[in-house]
Amino acid sequence: MKTRLLIIIMLVFFQMGCNKQIKDNFLSQRQFLSGELINVDCLIGKPYRLILHDTLLFVCDPYESNTLTVLNLLNNQCDDRILQIGNGPGEVSGPLKLSLSATRNKLYVFQIQSGILSTYNISGRDLTLVESVRIEERPANVVITEEALVGIGLFDEGRYHIYDRQGILINHAGAYPSGEMDNNAHARFFLYQGDLCSQPEGTHFALGSSYSDNLEFYKIKEGQTELLKKYGTGDKVQARFDNTIQLDDNCVLGYKSSYATDKYCYMLYSGKTYAENNRRVSWGENIFVFEWNGNFVKSFRLSREVLTFAVDETNGIIYGIVLQEGEAAIMKFKI
Repeated sequence: MKTRLLIIIMLVFFQMGCNKQIKDNFLSQRQFLSGELINVDCLIGKPYRLILHDTLLFVCDPYESNTLTVLNLLNNQCDDRILQIGNGPGEVSGPLKLSLSATRNKLYVFQIQSGILSTYNISGRDLTLVESVRIEERPANVVITEEALVGIGLFDEGRYHIYDRQGILINHAGAYPSGEMDNNAHARFFLYQGDLCSQPEGTHFALGSSYSDNLEFYKIKEGQTELLKKYGTGDKVQARFDNTIQLDDNCVLGYKSSYATDKYCYMLYSGKTYAENNRRVSWGENIFVFEWNGNFVKSFRLSREVLTFAVDETNGIIYGIVLQEGEAAIMKFKI
């Protein structure tokens, strides 16, 4: 019995040591990328998401009656403002989560307040609504895979909920740390929330925790999930939840944004403590690149912190939202 306990303890410390070494390797292998501001005057408010399609950059930056600003990267001019705000067919409202299948020319838009996931065909700068599904339990985010939808939210069971393509719950997966099960669903979710992304029309998804260095990669097939790889120290989040999340000064800020392509999962990582980040919960300068099976590929350190980003793999460019003299701006980083 003592021997078995000793082996378990050794395995735990070995795993923690390996995870720390892996994360340190991510940071030690970073390629430095210098940024160049793009001279545009079309950003209006507080842009919070970028989607790249061909030579167009779709910027989630609500203005008057439209949600997306379309930036033409050939001339750095604003082509249009699209995706009307409202409650009618093809219209959107409230905070949005966006993802893209570039190979199938489709944009996926999840409306957090209503639980509606809409699919649009992209033709140039125009979007045409294909279908919408409503998920009744209204998760905080939903991403799409080849055969199913994956959601995160205020769930009593499981960290992820798996839905069929019509939005019907078929399974749940993943688990919060065992010490958190005494907390209610609100506390568990907000303490361990993260950035969820999926392989466009593929079979994989990943989540990077916002307030720790935990990162998980899953494969989903026929409604069943398989944990492929998990990174992180497994430390308890240094925060508490009392109607709102309250971070300790030594809370490590983890993954702040992501971008998915058919080949890679890109994760924006902070690594600073809440105090070191001037008590901001967003922004990061490190981008880690993974294959969808969870294998680490490479990492970058950007010359400026970004709020969110998009990747042009064909031309080797990362576009990011930065602050320039207190205003939002777009910067490109050549890989």
